[in-house]
Formats: sequence, C-alpha cells, structure tokens
Amino acid sequence: MAVLKYSVLRLGVFAVVFFLCLYVDLGDFTLIFGLIIGLIVSWAVGYLFFNRWRIAAAEQLANLGSRRRRSAAERQDNAAEDELAERFQENDDAAEDR
Repeated sequence: MAVLKYSVLRLGVFAVVFFLCLYVDLGDFTLIFGLIIGLIVSWAVGYLFFNRWRIAAAEQLANLGSRRRRSAAERQDNAAEDELAERFQENDDAAEDR
C-alpha cells in the first residue's frame, strides 16, 4: 500500500507541475519542458518532503523482492539439509548395526 500511496503522490505533483507549465506556455517546446520540469520537481518534492513515504515504499518493494529470492534459496538450502540429514541417519544406522 505504501508503494501505491507514494506513486500517486508523485504522479499528482507531476500532473500539477506539468499543467502549470502548459498554462504558462514556455514557447515551442512547452510539452517537452513541461515533462522535464514536472519529472524533476516531482522527484525533488518526493525525495525532500515525503521521505517517510519513500522509505516505506522502498522497504515494501525490498521485502517483496527478498521474499521471492529467499523462497528459492530456502528451497535449495532445505534440500541440501535434507540430504545431509539422510546421510547422517544412514551413518548412525550403520554404526548401530555394528
């Protein structure tokens, strides 16, 4: 949810700045200037004034990504541990039989 809130906030700031640039009419390249200025201002406002939301969104994305990677790594680790446990069990059974 944090990613959605932060994204909507940045998109809103971008839209406001972009339409203000279109309203001001910056010449032949109004659309390009509006896009560039809107991107820069929305990034700066999000980075400087909404730091808590940005960090929460980054943590949410990191947790989502690490959960996927962790599950694949955990499966490999679990398979290796199971194989090792079976070897120890076989060695213990062989030692008891002697």
